[in-house]
Amino acid sequence: MEQQLRVWLRYCIPLGVYLRENNENTAKIITIRNNKRDRDHKQEAWSQTRQQVTVNARLQQLHVSFLLCTICVLYTHGLYWRGYIPGLMLTWITSTVIFTSQICTNLLIIMETIWKRSQHETFLTLLDEIEVSLKLRLRQDVQRLALCRNMRAHLVHLLVISLAAMTLFIITSLWLNYIGYFWHGLWSIVTMRLRLIQIIMYVRILRHYLRCLCAKLCQIEAYRRAPDQQMLDINYERLASLEYLLAVKEIYSLLHRCFRLLNNFAGWSLFSIITCYMFDFSCNVYWTLLSFDGFARRRYYYIAGPAAMFPLIALICHLCYLCDNCMKLAQRAAHLLCRIQIMSNAAPLRSHRLVLYQLSTQLQLQRMEVTGKHFFTLELRFLMAIFTAIAMNLVILIQFLKS
Repeated sequence: MEQQLRVWLRYCIPLGVYLRENNENTAKIITIRNNKRDRDHKQEAWSQTRQQVTVNARLQQLHVSFLLCTICVLYTHGLYWRGYIPGLMLTWITSTVIFTSQICTNLLIIMETIWKRSQHETFLTLLDEIEVSLKLRLRQDVQRLALCRNMRAHLVHLLVISLAAMTLFIITSLWLNYIGYFWHGLWSIVTMRLRLIQIIMYVRILRHYLRCLCAKLCQIEAYRRAPDQQMLDINYERLASLEYLLAVKEIYSLLHRCFRLLNNFAGWSLFSIITCYMFDFSCNVYWTLLSFDGFARRRYYYIAGPAAMFPLIALICHLCYLCDNCMKLAQRAAHLLCRIQIMSNAAPLRSHRLVLYQLSTQLQLQRMEVTGKHFFTLELRFLMAIFTAIAMNLVILIQFLKS
């Protein structure tokens, strides 16, 4: 799965959502140094590879510098071009705050991509290691082809929804003659959407691997509950072995490490994106209400408002749903392990008690959760907190309008 993800991530490089590390070229240098054959060509090949690494690093630095300068120029020009709107102070303030938060989020995404590049690469490598461990150590069919097709279709659906909603918003905004900071913030909007879709893809893969692990625990629990009812296509000697429990323990540790790395290299951007989306959604609802109230400068905004709000709430709800599923799968694994531990009084399981106890403690302490730098945990209950914050922002905006 790592290779398929890297193919897609190459399209994220121009926006600064992903930066490739020069590990491959560095490995070539080490291989050439250690190779004792062809001594005549060794020095030449080593110098060429080293020069290529240096060129790639400089190109990345130029690319990042160009992105940062472009974003700063867009922000400065947007504030100067837009200016103050007489008689619409509240609308001008809210638009400027949204535009500023989008630019800050974009800068944060780029800086996080640079500073957390090694954690991101480690995360991608661990995904491949988990897949190999499930197939070789647990003999679990991960259904790689079906997962790739599902991920590809899901990615296309998310991109189509975002592109269609954005196109509809542009058409209606141009037709109704109010575009605000949209053109200056379009780059940041696309970057935020792409970053959120990237995180959704990662969580979806982790959920699939958790399902595979739970399926194997279900087989172990079913065998311990009814050892006489055996199926011909399952190796029950391996299910009863201590090696299987140790493999489950290590794979669960790898999954937990993936969640920890995801929170590490995407935590701040996730926190900033959701905060920005909450205020953006509140303002769009506010402008839609003004449109229904007959406000001249926001006339017919109820046509453009849903096009701006739908992809925001759809992406956030879907991400919270996936994260909630991961937490429930981890709880299910803990429940299955507790049932196996209750059966540990049986003679075949007495030697496994220590491993079962360690694994049970591990599942209780290592929770599979996605957080925004521990400010909040993404789950279905978090949606209620989001809607509450949106309602509070709406009340504040309406109170300022009436005053």
